[in-house]
Amino acid sequence: MGRYFNVRGFLDCDYPDLEVIRGVVAQYRSAGSRFRLPDDVVALYLGGWLYQDREINWVAHAFFGASMKSGGVDLLLDQLGRIAELIPESEGTFFVDDDEGGPSRRWDVSNGRVSIG
Repeated sequence: MGRYFNVRGFLDCDYPDLEVIRGVVAQYRSAGSRFRLPDDVVALYLGGWLYQDREINWVAHAFFGASMKSGGVDLLLDQLGRIAELIPESEGTFFVDDDEGGPSRRWDVSNGRVSIG
């Protein structure tokens, strides 16, 4: 079966930035070989992104949640790094838990980068 990770988190941004995030995610559709994943698995994992569909006050939100193999975790971390570069004012937190009881990780997105803790 392999080792899986439960990944979930969110990004706060401005409403127009949701389209930037969608664009970054779409760019990864054919990036499977970079992450040792078949393209159909990449498509499955990219389906973990959810976007706020209407404006509620002044902050937009993009959410992610999926159970994935390590290549998917690497893909998501790469996406978040690219999003942080393109939208340096975006902020968010993601949690990564190993299904085999390994150490949990936390990724914080702010100031144009992703910090891993």
